[in-house]
Amino acid sequence: MIALFVLKLSAGITLMWWLMPRREVTDGFFRIQMRVVLGLAVLAILLLSQTGTWDIQTLANDGSTQPPVAVESSATQTWRGIQWAQIGLAVVAYVGSVFWALGRRLPGNICIHLMALASGGCVLLHSLRVPCSCAWLQVLSDLSSAAVCGSVLTAMLLGHWYLTTPTMSIRPLYWFNGMIVVAAVLRLISSGTAVATQGLALPGLTHWIWFIVRCIGSIAVPLIVAVAVWRVLRYRNTQSATGILFAGLILVLMGEMSGALLERDLQIPY
Repeated sequence: MIALFVLKLSAGITLMWWLMPRREVTDGFFRIQMRVVLGLAVLAILLLSQTGTWDIQTLANDGSTQPPVAVESSATQTWRGIQWAQIGLAVVAYVGSVFWALGRRLPGNICIHLMALASGGCVLLHSLRVPCSCAWLQVLSDLSSAAVCGSVLTAMLLGHWYLTTPTMSIRPLYWFNGMIVVAAVLRLISSGTAVATQGLALPGLTHWIWFIVRCIGSIAVPLIVAVAVWRVLRYRNTQSATGILFAGLILVLMGEMSGALLERDLQIPY
């Protein structure tokens, strides 16, 4: 579960790099961000080497007609493929940090494209392997979760970057603010569709608490944060905006972890 969370976080961050207006952000920001993803990729590799059997067991108990040995072999190959992709992601992240440190934006941007492809592919591959009655809903759920985490986290880190580069344009921060709204809306659509199609089958109080935290942290909080940051940025107060984003990030991570717990127990991407 933690390994999947790290994969989503890496995918969300690199997706935001790929979409954001990079020309208006200085090179140092991407140099540091590359090292952040490098650390996440190494952590994912270590976690996957220890927790890959969890998904193997899940796939073997999903009522599939395939023999257990075949299921285990297929799941093992999937995890190995994700691990190799994370190794490639770590290598590209290191090389990319060197390019951005040297101010070579063209190869640095190529590294961003490759990293977004690798990390997004890992999340997509996992989504297609999870035993879910609706594959496209699982894909939408995982990608929207990655977008929520990635947009809030990268916006917060960009806000910190204004402490070292106060003259940088605040338009990228405005862009991230809009992306947070888009990600929250996608998360709302995904969770709403899951409730509409799968029903709200929550067997106990604990699951109800997780579901409430999920809705508040992953949907309500990003929308509230976006409004608050927009109002603060009208006065070019990037420090206050960063503080709001930091507080919101904590609640978003709580919401996403609660959603992961729900999905682990119920196999429904709420």
